[in-house]
Amino acid sequence: MKHYAGIDIGGTSTTIGLVSEEGSIIDRSIIQIADFASDSIDLFIEQMALEVEKLAEKHECKIQGVGIGAPNGNYYNGTIEYAPNMPWKDVHPIAPVLEKRLSCPAVLTNDANAGAIGEMQFGVAKDLKDFIYITLGTGLGSGIVAGGEVIYGHDGFAGEMGHSILVPDGRNCTCGRKGCLEAYVSLRGILETYRDLGGTGETTPKDIAIRAQNGDELCVEVYRKTGNWLGLKLADAATYTSPKAYVFFGGIAAASDLFFPSLIETMEFNIHNLYRDKIQILKSGLPLNDAAVLGSAALVM
Repeated sequence: MKHYAGIDIGGTSTTIGLVSEEGSIIDRSIIQIADFASDSIDLFIEQMALEVEKLAEKHECKIQGVGIGAPNGNYYNGTIEYAPNMPWKDVHPIAPVLEKRLSCPAVLTNDANAGAIGEMQFGVAKDLKDFIYITLGTGLGSGIVAGGEVIYGHDGFAGEMGHSILVPDGRNCTCGRKGCLEAYVSLRGILETYRDLGGTGETTPKDIAIRAQNGDELCVEVYRKTGNWLGLKLADAATYTSPKAYVFFGGIAAASDLFFPSLIETMEFNIHNLYRDKIQILKSGLPLNDAAVLGSAALVM
């Protein structure tokens, strides 16, 4: 049996998983990003390499390759570039260093692209050649697949739907611009919508979801508007690649019953008639805690 390492680099922690070729996570370890200061990217990369070696030694196996999913990951160069939520703000080669250090292939892409590949390999997109994978969490990420291939663009950064403009001169976005979709459809966006609609007091997106499911009118409206905003952008996105499906993943997607109805209604109302009633709306087939690692491993497979 062949074994691979799947690495999910997140804003607060990094998970390193030992993955079988069948898509089972055999073991994993976690690194806390806070343990590495802004000037210690080299130490962070070395720690990832050590964790991969520990997992391989523990399970007496050879690592065939390392796949890495990371924010602002550049597939072509294997670099993380100016990631806003990471302590290292410049361009840093991750895959080339790990490849040399571990003497095996290492491939890196952004986390949403890795998720799309994992969905094709192990999830609901096994039979899909044209779909858009959307992660809904702290931010909004997306990976676009056309003809069975992830679209990277000329520079490796294609597919950032979360940073398309929804409202000109609207809410501030972490990317430094205003009005991005992510500023409205994300955990951050849900909290801001709640406050815009008159919500007061300390609360969390999870609290808002629970209250919406219990019929709280204000919280129901928060999710209705969230679905409307996303549905409008999905209607636009259909014109670019004519996807067979949109596949949703992430913490917000777990509350899909709260916003899928308004999403679908808005998308179908605004979509060009060439694409109307042709696009499936699907939830990810991968476990929430495993998807990023499996997707990263699938990238190098």
